[in-house]
Amino acid sequence: MGAMRSRLPLAEQRDEVECRRCGVVCQKVIHPQRCMEQGCPFLYAYEAFGHKYAGCLQGVFGVAIDVEHLTRARKRRNGFGAIRAVREPLPMCPAEIERAYEHRAEPLGCINPEFFELADRPSFRVIENTRPTA
Repeated sequence: MGAMRSRLPLAEQRDEVECRRCGVVCQKVIHPQRCMEQGCPFLYAYEAFGHKYAGCLQGVFGVAIDVEHLTRARKRRNGFGAIRAVREPLPMCPAEIERAYEHRAEPLGCINPEFFELADRPSFRVIENTRPTA
C-alpha cells in the first residue's frame, strides 16, 4: 500500500484557469490596462507591421495587445476590459474570477471553491454555521 500514492485534488486545481464542474462557467481573467498602470515588470512591448504590441513575459495572458487600442480604451468609462488568463496569475497580477450563467449555480453553492483562491488572497475561508440552542 505504500507504493500507491494519490494526489490531492487541491494541488491539481492550483493551475486551473477555467472551471466547468457545474452549469456556471468560471474563468480567471487579467486586466492588462491595470498591468500597465501598476508598471508590471513582466510586461514587454515590440513593434511589428507599423504597430506597437504589448504582452506578458510570464505568459499569464497569451495574446499581444495593440498598445494604441489599449491607450484609446483607457479613456473610455469601462476601460479596455479583461482578457482570459492562460496560466495561473502571479500574486501581483490584477486578476479576478469572471462567472457566466450564474443562474445555473448549484443549490448548495460552488462545488469547486478552491478555484476562487487567487494568489493575492487568503487560501482558506472558515465559515461557521451555528444554531441557537433552546
